[in-house]
Amino acid sequence: MLNQSQINKNFNAIRFISYCLFTGPELSSEVPGGESYLGNEDQETDILARIDILKNAVDTARAQLPANDVDSGVINVFLSPEFYFHGTRGAYLYSSIEEDPLPYLLQQVRESFSAPAYANWVFVFGTAVTAHVANVDRLFSSESVRARNAIVKTLLEQKEQTYGPTEQLVSTTLSNFLTDCHASPDVTVRDRAVIFSQITLDTPTHTLATNVMTTEKYFLSGEDFILCEPSGRADVITEQMVSYAHIDLSNGDSKRTAFDNYAIFRQNGVNSSTGFVDYGIEICLDHDDARLRSNLREDGIGSVHVQLVPSYGSAIIQSNVVASANGFVFNCDGQMVLDSTSGVQQYGDPRSEFLYINYGTDKYGSHSQLARVNTPAVGDNPKLKSASFSNLPTNDVAIFSVPKPILKAGTFEDYFVGGTGAIHVYGLRDAYSLVSCVEK
Repeated sequence: MLNQSQINKNFNAIRFISYCLFTGPELSSEVPGGESYLGNEDQETDILARIDILKNAVDTARAQLPANDVDSGVINVFLSPEFYFHGTRGAYLYSSIEEDPLPYLLQQVRESFSAPAYANWVFVFGTAVTAHVANVDRLFSSESVRARNAIVKTLLEQKEQTYGPTEQLVSTTLSNFLTDCHASPDVTVRDRAVIFSQITLDTPTHTLATNVMTTEKYFLSGEDFILCEPSGRADVITEQMVSYAHIDLSNGDSKRTAFDNYAIFRQNGVNSSTGFVDYGIEICLDHDDARLRSNLREDGIGSVHVQLVPSYGSAIIQSNVVASANGFVFNCDGQMVLDSTSGVQQYGDPRSEFLYINYGTDKYGSHSQLARVNTPAVGDNPKLKSASFSNLPTNDVAIFSVPKPILKAGTFEDYFVGGTGAIHVYGLRDAYSLVSCVEK
């Protein structure tokens, strides 16, 4: 257990920090639809390198914060994109429950970010993709996997060679085939957000006094895994092989234990006047699917103070926001830019105002977004009574380039393509008030 005496319990403000970088596969210029996962073949080495890259980014951000920030009463929320941890097969594979790499990953995160300098941080280090496969060789050599991969490869080749109505027919055939594959998967994959904070983590109904948690995604996107490995490598997870496990949300989405599938957690006693902060995490398409909004009750149960969306190809959907009045929704995406702009941008349509920053290009892009709720949503229907947003100024938002880290195994380019990323800080000098959105 961490030394709680290191932690200032008088938090009255919050700052949002994203590490924007492309977290997807490298695109092939030779093979239609070809993509390659990057990383180290040894899973533990891969995890350690990715943590070192995170540490470099976090310390880049920390160096830009005001002096004595750790004692300032500000909570720093750090968010990185979905699929940050994945390995060269697209998922960290393990043959027995005892070999699940996630406990190792969480322990390494704890060791890397338990210093007093990080005492006022809440980290959501994107997601880690894992799969329990009892016999890896048998899985990838199975008739089902080989047939699915061959069919998709053929359809991608034909899509490249055709045009007009024929191309549309091939595209529709490919889409329908993938949908059928998802309904009858060869392997169930887990996509879990990695949460760590020295400010203890609880649930809305249970005191856990833990420092690590996970939550899990259920909605599979057509972009979550590659379709075709250009080198012909057969032992990689492809889109046509997988599904995510169903999550029973019939009794709400509040966490009961640290490592269950649910999304809403709490930090108790953050301030003598504000009491607690509730967070909700929706991973990418779970946000698009209104995961939290569909469990928002008329009396406000199911709302949170801070809604976090780590994603790969998504953005804030206003009708799906469940943050309370003066609360926040924060998105960090590892796949796309929102438009062609650079620098800090303010989207200013009435009732839909938010800040955003792009990083990278259309090919290898990323972005972050922050919105603050004015009037909160009411009820579980995204078509009715959605949240409105307040105006947020751009003058205290900053962008910092991230230097290339020196790694013990390989180079940065062995793990990520598209550049070393950027730090986006919302509320650099004047963090946002917590008091106005948090009840005791």
